[in-house]
Amino acid sequence: MAGTAPNTRNWKAMEMTDLVGRNGRLTVSGEVLLIGTGTTAKLVPQVPQGFNPAIFLLDLKVTSKGGIQGQIARWVKLSYERKSSGRQYTEVDILFEGEIIARVKVDHPMTLRARSAKKPGKKPAKKPAKKPAKKRAKKKK
Repeated sequence: MAGTAPNTRNWKAMEMTDLVGRNGRLTVSGEVLLIGTGTTAKLVPQVPQGFNPAIFLLDLKVTSKGGIQGQIARWVKLSYERKSSGRQYTEVDILFEGEIIARVKVDHPMTLRARSAKKPGKKPAKKPAKKPAKKRAKKKK
């Protein structure tokens, strides 16, 4: 499949850390329309990466086995995963033969650590109700 880029859709990129805020993972997923029963696709990191370290570059590689194949068109799900720092990337670019065919903003869902880092505004403490003062009985003389 040289020349024109295949149709793609539903690209998503997410970067998360574990509950402690370490062991980050970047996950990229999407779908590609493949034609031919012997055609496959995969995502591989571009070498070299670009000059902006916040943008991760992935190449969409489409290969076709030679010989007789059925001309069936089908959507195939693709995914790619790698270690990251948890907030290492802001964007992922999907390239086909050197041209950007999709640009995906990286989602950074909130983890438990991130939620606890935000201190909610303190609610005023309830003051204990004052007990009515006891009236002292006047001593009769």
